Amino acid sequence: MAEVQTTEYIDGKPQKVMAKFRAYSSYEESFKDYARLIGNNDRYRNVVAQAQTGGAEGFARGLQKAGYATDPEYASKLARVINTTVRVQRAMA
Repeated sequence: MAEVQTTEYIDGKPQKVMAKFRAYSSYEESFKDYARLIGNNDRYRNVVAQAQTGGAEGFARGLQKAGYATDPEYASKLARVINTTVRVQRAMA
């Protein structure tokens, strides 16, 4: 477990808070845990389905709607990162 200062949006306003996050010994371990969380937690049950029909934007909106992050711009930020990564991967192929 790691405790770090982060920005959370409370009542729509950004506030610095100390929060606990899981810590991993490898990227693989963190990705597997994330997949388990999204795939097995009832809170995120519909998120994967939204990704299949709505792409990166649908996935990101689903996570935000399910309460994954407090940033009101989380979905648009995540969708931009996903789409940029996909474009870069395609350009390199």
